[in-house]
Amino acid sequence: MVEKGTGTVKKGLAEMFKGGVIMDVTNADQAKIAEDAGAVAVMALERVPADIRAAGGVARMSDPEMIQKIMDVVSIPVMAKARIGHFVKAQILEALGVDYIDESEVLTPADEKYHINKHAFKVP
Repeated sequence: MVEKGTGTVKKGLAEMFKGGVIMDVTNADQAKIAEDAGAVAVMALERVPADIRAAGGVARMSDPEMIQKIMDVVSIPVMAKARIGHFVKAQILEALGVDYIDESEVLTPADEKYHINKHAFKVP
């Protein structure tokens, strides 16, 4: 058995997404619809980050409670975004149990210079 968090597991999960649709969802109902429609994964978002930034706001990680509700209703992988360089938020997402952490440039960067050291995480 391959241990969770190894390069093999991380690469294998990414391979599973090839050719499939990853749907952006903002609530559990949308996540269930996406799963039923054949999505290979869902990306949990409170709001569209580009809309938040265009309005002059700071696009941050989604509320963990909302992410948990999505995780509770689907069996497909749940992804969530963390701001570039915000390793504490990535740790929260890992502890929450998301399947994939997306350190995303569409969110407002927390650190303009340094990215998260993803090798320290078990979650890809």
